Amino acid sequence: MRFTAERPLSSEIQSIASICVLSLISALTVFSVAVLLQWFIYDNWMHRNGQLRLVGSALASAWTFAFVYHRQLGLREKKIEMLRRFERIKWMNDRIRNSLQAIELVMYASNPNLTNSVKEVVDTIESVLHEVFVETNADSRTTVNRPSEESRCDEILSTN
Repeated sequence: MRFTAERPLSSEIQSIASICVLSLISALTVFSVAVLLQWFIYDNWMHRNGQLRLVGSALASAWTFAFVYHRQLGLREKKIEMLRRFERIKWMNDRIRNSLQAIELVMYASNPNLTNSVKEVVDTIESVLHEVFVETNADSRTTVNRPSEESRCDEILSTN
């Protein structure tokens, strides 16, 4: 089996340089198409030889540059905010899971008969947290795995 490393979500954020390049390419494309259409229509179809009108084409390309740049910056900011929310959810999920595991261990140590009811409640809370985390994760790449009983006990006992 071959495993591929997952790219972090932060690598999907466009840099300012790539946004500028995309905006420049868009503007040059609009300018080129406008000039070529003028040349094709005026020179070939209408047989009017004369100067090309470059001011309108330059204005169209400037507007295109500004529009694409502003739109891409807006998309970048939305993606950054989304990643911040994902990190907060991940942090909250981890903290809640750790607290639930500590409760479960304390309940088991104090009264082994109550363990099943506490374990059911802990499992329910963890499943809800897992569903919320998966629903908010855009790529659903990261999953929350519940560690085994022994590893949780060892982890909690080693911290005390």
